[in-house]
Amino acid sequence: MRSKIGASSIHSRDLGWVLTLLVAGIALLVGAGAIAIRLLGPSELAVIPAEAWPWTADGVEVAATSGRSAFLAGDLVVGMNGRPLASWVEAAMPFASAPDPLAPGAVVTFDVVRDGRSIQLPVALQTFPFDRLGPTMLPLVGFGAGVLALAAVLVARRPRSTVLRLLFVAAAANAADISAWTIGLQPTDFLAGSPFLLAFGAAAIFNVVFWSSIVHILTVYPVRSPIAVRHRAVVPLIHVLPLAALAVLVLIANLAGGSTLVKIDRLASVVAIVGSGMLVTIILATIAGYRRATPPMRRSVRWIAAGLVFAAVATLAFLTLPIVVTGEPLLSRSLVDLFAMPVPVAILIAVARDRLFQVALLTRSRERIVAAREDERRKLRRDLHDGLAPTLAAAGLKLDHARHVVRTDPAAAENAIDDARQAVRGTIAEIRRLSRELRPPALDTLGLVGAIREQAEGLGGQAGNGPLIIVDAPDALPSLAAAVEVAAYRIAVEGMMNVVRHAAATTCQVSIGLADGELRIEVADDGVGIQAEGGVGLRSMRERAAEIGGDVTFDAGSGQGSGPGTRLTARLPVAATVMGSSLT
Repeated sequence: MRSKIGASSIHSRDLGWVLTLLVAGIALLVGAGAIAIRLLGPSELAVIPAEAWPWTADGVEVAATSGRSAFLAGDLVVGMNGRPLASWVEAAMPFASAPDPLAPGAVVTFDVVRDGRSIQLPVALQTFPFDRLGPTMLPLVGFGAGVLALAAVLVARRPRSTVLRLLFVAAAANAADISAWTIGLQPTDFLAGSPFLLAFGAAAIFNVVFWSSIVHILTVYPVRSPIAVRHRAVVPLIHVLPLAALAVLVLIANLAGGSTLVKIDRLASVVAIVGSGMLVTIILATIAGYRRATPPMRRSVRWIAAGLVFAAVATLAFLTLPIVVTGEPLLSRSLVDLFAMPVPVAILIAVARDRLFQVALLTRSRERIVAAREDERRKLRRDLHDGLAPTLAAAGLKLDHARHVVRTDPAAAENAIDDARQAVRGTIAEIRRLSRELRPPALDTLGLVGAIREQAEGLGGQAGNGPLIIVDAPDALPSLAAAVEVAAYRIAVEGMMNVVRHAAATTCQVSIGLADGELRIEVADDGVGIQAEGGVGLRSMRERAAEIGGDVTFDAGSGQGSGPGTRLTARLPVAATVMGSSLT
């Protein structure tokens, strides 16, 4: 039978890295390109405020970006160089290119409505004003760059971490979004067909990518979502559905009719609708993840969860929902971004701290394992020295006695031989017992899958009053290290025994398979759910996995029957290392 766990592609990790580098690379190019285009290109010292998006059927309001600007607050640009603004917008949108780009020093005549009067405003284009970067852009861009650098360092140190890769993508997407939207559009971008138009449009897409990445993180950290585990399509949908919704809403906004400028004005509401949906999803996912976490995990992530919910609620209340309802935010976008600033840093620090915590936990676990192993060796030595050795010595003495009396007293010699034979049989039985404790014989005779199936048949409803235990696994697994086989067998058997003893379940499914260089074992039931996580058996399973560099997690509410159920998931690296010695 083909394992559900092993159904994932062997190239999934490589594909994840390709997508990570592709999306993050494009985002960084968009962000850096937006900044470079604006700094190197001409400027009329006026910008279209992205947060207010003040488009009308006739034109768009602009805000001065410098004290040297010829524009005043509330100026409505309706045309440039004798052509209506809508005409320039229609010409620029398809390809965002122009045969005669503008340069500093060129004069553009703007048709402006100021205080209800139409005026013509000749403006000599200048270089982009650096004072525009000061109060709003530099802190945001600097913060985004810092988060991106921190994420890059951590992902380089832990390249297998899905959470860190997602944070790297989120940081890159956020940097692109911050760069383009904070700089803002200029009316002359449409006149010149500036490539900045493409960067500005891409920023809206990367805004969605940022929130999708956060939602994806919440499905795996601090505890994997059982829905995402059972349904592999969930993760792709997290990224595809928001982008598809954005595309559909843009199409609807275009088909709704009206002038070109009215259609552009609707884009703010479109982006705000998608953003609101993502923010609500983040709030729900954060609450669900916090509820899935164990009490120790909750203590370590409670401030992250609170900060994430606060940032999402603030953005929803002050930015996206007001734009959807009234067309304008209650607070400026740059101010709302301040609420979300601590979130990615807190997540990065939490992941790093969690890693340090896991290292400390692993160290303590290995110390206990070493102590337990020494206890086992002392017990084995005691059994050999105090049990088997005297028994064999006594058998030897009996045989010596039998040799001396075999001619003079054959009956006594026969009795001595019988006693020695019984002692040897007892010794053989004791040796077999010790051998079973060191390594289950079934692993050598039946293999890992066969040994687990044998235990399932003995524990389950097929042979007694226990639940029906179904083992879903391939007929054979590749050769595994001895330590991996023993740990996998012990964990699977302990998991099944917990179900039989405590779960009051009717069905238990054991899934075994290889995926992404790991042996994965899942034991899921439809019983009463997790009652406690402090038992000796659960701690033993975690320590067995930690000894070879793996981990064991327990998810409540994962049952597929009438009860809430429990899902035990063990991930054991195939190339295991125990106490610093390679077992491959």
